[in-house]
Amino acid sequence: MFSLAMTLVAVVPTTAPPAAEPAPAFTKEARGDWYVLAAHQNNKNIAQGKRVGSRVAVAADGVVWHDPEKADTPLVSAKCARAAADPTKKQADPNELTSIVTGSLCPKPDAKLAARWQITPDNDVLLLLVEVAEYKGNRNGTYSGAAPSDVIFICQRKPLPPAEKPDPVADAKRFVGTWAVLGELDDANCARTRPQGNVVFTATDFLKRGSYKADAKSAGGEGTWKLLPPQETRGRIDFDFKSGIEFQGRSPSLYTFCGDDLLMIVYPEAEKGEALKNPELRQPPTHFGSDGARNMWILRRVTEAKK
Repeated sequence: MFSLAMTLVAVVPTTAPPAAEPAPAFTKEARGDWYVLAAHQNNKNIAQGKRVGSRVAVAADGVVWHDPEKADTPLVSAKCARAAADPTKKQADPNELTSIVTGSLCPKPDAKLAARWQITPDNDVLLLLVEVAEYKGNRNGTYSGAAPSDVIFICQRKPLPPAEKPDPVADAKRFVGTWAVLGELDDANCARTRPQGNVVFTATDFLKRGSYKADAKSAGGEGTWKLLPPQETRGRIDFDFKSGIEFQGRSPSLYTFCGDDLLMIVYPEAEKGEALKNPELRQPPTHFGSDGARNMWILRRVTEAKK
């Protein structure tokens, strides 16, 4: 007779590893308090007056722009999460988000909208775009404040010194030096994604360069400059552009110093009618921001060690 031996093998069910938690909307480098240098919406800088230097608080899952005049009601409050990858985009923003938005600038509270952010590698500046309403049309740039639905923020880590009363004699000396480009707004679109951009002022000339190399060529304008009597709270500067904008010659512009080392300038880049032909008819901007005919530089003085 044959004996049949049977061996029983215990089958232990396998347990799938726990799913990885989704990445936070904002990484650690972005979290904390930031201070607004400019904020553009609908081709207008909406960070003027008390909003200049106002606080933007960034957490792992959201962002709040605090209203300096109404502590109980934020201007923008967005609850954010990483957006699903879009296979139709070849170069998707690595920090593309979806957000649920409220705040006084949001016409429909709790709307599900888009947001994105990045930190410039050379100057530790936060670029943040938050939709406050549904966007319709073709967005003209990755970080744009040209549409009514979009708010683009340019922020720095340190609180801003207050804007100073213009003084043409003293300011003429403060202009001279090398200035890093923290933000460069063209038609309310932020083109400031290139490291090492800077503007050099001598006593009479200016040159915007793409890098700190001594032989770097113009990358956005060059010519001469002079200061004029102030226009209310803004200083006046006349640029004489040799290149870099749509017209050449006189570009009557405005500036503001916030301390010795932070400088903001708004200059016209386009004219129409008789002013295009006659530089003396050109007028300085009435609004301190960028739109379809004006550009904005946000500059920080460069120390000798960085040059």
